[in-house]
Amino acid sequence: MIEIPPRRTGYGTVRIADSRLWETYGSIGLLSTRQGLAPWPYTNWDRAARRSLTRAGVTIPGWLAPLYRIRGGALPSFLLVVPSPALSAGRDLAADLAPLRAVSPARVREELDQWFPQGVPAEVRPLYEDPRARLAELCEFLPRYWHAALAPYAAPLRVATEEDILLRARILATQGPERLLGSLRGRRLARHGDTLRLHVAGASGRIAVPDVSRLVLVPLVFGRGAPYAASAPDGTAAVAYRAEGAAVLVGETPPDRRGPAGGPARGDRLEILLGRSRAGVVRGLVAPTTTSDLAATLGLAPSTVSEHLASLVAAGVVRRRREGVRVLYELDGPGVALLRHMDTRRRVNAPENRTS
Repeated sequence: MIEIPPRRTGYGTVRIADSRLWETYGSIGLLSTRQGLAPWPYTNWDRAARRSLTRAGVTIPGWLAPLYRIRGGALPSFLLVVPSPALSAGRDLAADLAPLRAVSPARVREELDQWFPQGVPAEVRPLYEDPRARLAELCEFLPRYWHAALAPYAAPLRVATEEDILLRARILATQGPERLLGSLRGRRLARHGDTLRLHVAGASGRIAVPDVSRLVLVPLVFGRGAPYAASAPDGTAAVAYRAEGAAVLVGETPPDRRGPAGGPARGDRLEILLGRSRAGVVRGLVAPTTTSDLAATLGLAPSTVSEHLASLVAAGVVRRRREGVRVLYELDGPGVALLRHMDTRRRVNAPENRTS
C-alpha cells in the first residue's frame, strides 16, 4: 500500500495529466499478467496486439514481464516518469525516455531491495545486476512496442483520455479535490481520513510518499490492474487511475462478416432489428462521444447520425450531456440492456454512475 498525505498538498495543487509512457506500461501489464486473452473491453485489442507484435518481431524484455506478474501488475517508481500537467504533456513517448535512461543504478537496486526484502527473484536479477543495460534495452523496446501495439489505436486512446480529463477537471473546478478523488474509478485508489491510499496487489506493508507538494492524477485507458505511483524530487506525487472510455478499444465487425448483398450478418439480431446504420450508432456509443466523432468513425453523414441520435434519445436508449462546449452521447441503461441482449459479438457492462 502506498500512502500519500493529501493534507500537505493543500488540495489546491491537484492536477490531471496524461502520459503515453504510463499508458504503454499499462497495456504491457495487461499482456504480461494474463494466461489467456484480456477481458472485455480489451479482448479485441489483445488479440490484434499480439499478432502485430509477433509480425514485427517485438518481444517484451524477459525481466519485465516477471516484474509485472510478481507484483500483481505494479511497477517500481524508477520506471515511472512523473508527467507534467502541461496541456502538451504525455503525447510524446520519446520525451520520457531521456529521464528513464538517466535513472541511477543505485536507485534501481535500492528500490528493488525494498520491493523484494527476501531477495530479488531470479527472473528480475538481470535488471538488478546491470541496471544501465536493462534500462537502455527498455528504452529501445518501448517505441517499437508502441508502434506495433498501440499506434493503430492512438486516435481513440487520445479521445478517451481527453474526455476523461475534461470530466475530472470539471469535477475538480466545481466540486473540489475531495469530490474528484471520490470519483476515481476502481477500488485500488481511495481516501482514508487525510491520506490517499493506493492499494498495490501483492505488496506487503506500507510505503509513505513524503514531502508531497503537488498531486498529479494520471488517467489510463489501460488502467485495469495498473496501480502505479511515483514521486519527483520537487515534491510532486503522481498516481494512476482507470479512465472511462476503454470501450473505444472494442472495435467493429470486420467487413467479411456482412451478409449477402451487404445486408446484416447472419445472426446479427441488432442490425436486423434497427438497421445497419442505427445499429452502428448504438455500438459506437459504448463510450461517450460527439456526433461528429461518431459520424467520422462510422463513415456516415453527421446529419444521419444526428437523426439516429435524436430517435435513440427519445426512446430512452441514449442519454445526452454537455461538457463545456461539447455535447456527448452515450448509452443509457436501456441501451446497455439492448446491446447486451441483442448483440452477440460483445459483452457490455452497465454504465457507471457519473457525477453531474
